[in-house]
Amino acid sequence: MEAGLEHLSWAGGTLRYVDALLLVAEPQKKVLLTARRAHRLAGQLGIERVAFVGNRVRAGEEPILHEFVASLDADLLAAVPEDPAVVAADREGRCLLDAAPDSPAVLAIQRLADDLEDRYLTRVPVPE
Repeated sequence: MEAGLEHLSWAGGTLRYVDALLLVAEPQKKVLLTARRAHRLAGQLGIERVAFVGNRVRAGEEPILHEFVASLDADLLAAVPEDPAVVAADREGRCLLDAAPDSPAVLAIQRLADDLEDRYLTRVPVPE
């Protein structure tokens, strides 16, 4: 969903019925303050599974995110690195998957998708 806390308010509450909520945050003080507020609001709405994804993470910043999510007793599912390929693809108006399929950001997001599937997807046995 688009950025903002209104989805977590009782008035808007469009996220009230989600199975899991991923909060995407950059390792910056103001962003983490907002992420803490979003985490609290999610709890107030009764969202039981809330996890974090770090975005635009530079070298040495991942521990900041780990410390932050630990303070909330939450999980950090991924740390997507700052990646010039993202900016280049956007500048060209191209999909990152087409422009740089092996870029660090794409690889991190692919690992995140696999992890989400393992954690949250209910698998239905396929009849033989």
